[in-house]
Amino acid sequence: MLTFGQAARLAAVPATDPAVRHATPDVTDAELRHWVSRAEESLIELHSALEDMRSQRDACQTWAQALNPNRRVDRAEKQT
Repeated sequence: MLTFGQAARLAAVPATDPAVRHATPDVTDAELRHWVSRAEESLIELHSALEDMRSQRDACQTWAQALNPNRRVDRAEKQT
């Protein structure tokens, strides 16, 4: 997690080129690699949580359909 001091050292490029950001020299490559690895770990955890939620959703849908087999709601029906 970035501290306020670390965030303040990251300087944004002026509005003429918003897609490019430059780090000041006092933010080392090791710190940046550490932040990237932490972000990758968080992404993996979020992806895993999403897969768990999808599995739970599918289990709930299967359970609900077993309770009332005459009623089947397709995803296309839900979106309309």
